[in-house]
Amino acid sequence: MDPDQTNIKLDVSKWRVRVDERSKNRMKLQIKLSKDEALAFKNFADVCKPADITDDDFIKTVFITGIESLNKQLAEMVQTYAVENKEELAASGITVFEDEDGDIKLAETARLEDELSGTPSFDVIKKDSKEQNDFVDERNAEIRKHVK
Repeated sequence: MDPDQTNIKLDVSKWRVRVDERSKNRMKLQIKLSKDEALAFKNFADVCKPADITDDDFIKTVFITGIESLNKQLAEMVQTYAVENKEELAASGITVFEDEDGDIKLAETARLEDELSGTPSFDVIKKDSKEQNDFVDERNAEIRKHVK
């Protein structure tokens, strides 16, 4: 590490972020950085941005890469929680199992039992119905309640 190099702590709590919802499911994000943060980003971009990519495309790439990284971390946290709390999830009607690739998966116990017994699953019986959507929403809320 270069001894002249300084670290800049990004204090996200002081950032001013503006989100504008646009038509056709589009969104405009505006993040105002401090002088030090802006300088740090410019230095980062100077080192990392390929010459043939526009600043806009580079910023979008950095943003999307960050979202993907956060999504991966959240998925790992859910898998860890599921492994550590199999009994609690089972009591809620959720089965935790390992698939053929070694990934931890969550499934509704009733649906797994129906599939193993050959009974048509709920989504086949009432495909795209309001009752099914309400049921799925309740199950997702139950899963989210357990993930902190």
